[in-house]
Amino acid sequence: MQAKNWDVKEQFLFPASFGVPKEIRTVAVTPQFEQSETAESIQIVGIYHITCHVEFEKGEHAHHATSEATQIEDLDVQGEVGYFEYAVPMSVEIAKDKIRAGSSPTLNVQHVNAKTTEHAAIEIAWSVHCQFEGPNEQEVEFEIEIEKKIELEPISDERDTKETNKLENTTKLESTNKEESELQFILDLDDGYSKISYPSNYVSVKQKTEEQ
Repeated sequence: MQAKNWDVKEQFLFPASFGVPKEIRTVAVTPQFEQSETAESIQIVGIYHITCHVEFEKGEHAHHATSEATQIEDLDVQGEVGYFEYAVPMSVEIAKDKIRAGSSPTLNVQHVNAKTTEHAAIEIAWSVHCQFEGPNEQEVEFEIEIEKKIELEPISDERDTKETNKLENTTKLESTNKEESELQFILDLDDGYSKISYPSNYVSVKQKTEEQ
C-alpha cells in the first residue's frame, strides 16, 4: 500500500465583543468528500468539517493575525462558551499511473490539535492520511495444504511371530485335511470300482520345519 500524509492548519479570529479566547473545550475535524475520475487522475473533492467549543473571558485585544486567519462572526454563545462550525475546502488529486486500476483511495484525519494564540485567536491543526494501492500491487491469495498422516501402531516381534506361526499351522492343517479327504473318497467307492490305496503324502509339521 502507498500512503501520503500532509498537515493542515487554520487560524480563527472572533469579534472583540466576545472577549478573549481562554480555552478550547472541544474540537473535531471530520472529512466529507466525493471521489471522481478523469482521464488522467483520481480526484477527491470535499471539505474538512470543523466543530469547536471555545471558552471566552473578558478583556480587550488588538488583532495582529495574518491574512490567513478566518474571521468568525457568528457564534452560538451559552454563558462564557461559544460554539461554531466551519468548512475548510479539500481537494486531492492522484495520477492514474500511481494507483492500481479499479482500486479506491481512503482518506482520514488524525492528530487533531487546538490552541489559543497570543493574538487572541485560536489555531486548529490536523494531519491527513491518504492510502491507496500502487500500480504493481496485487492481492495474493494463500492456499494452505494440510497433509494428513495416519500413524500405524507398530506390531511387536512377539505378536508378529505368533501371527506368522498361526498362519503357517492353518495352511498345513488345511493341506493335511485335503489329502485325507481324497484318500477316504477312494476307499468309500462302491463295488465295481477299483480300490487302490495310495500312501499319504502327509508330512508332519516337525519334519517339514527341519527340512526347511
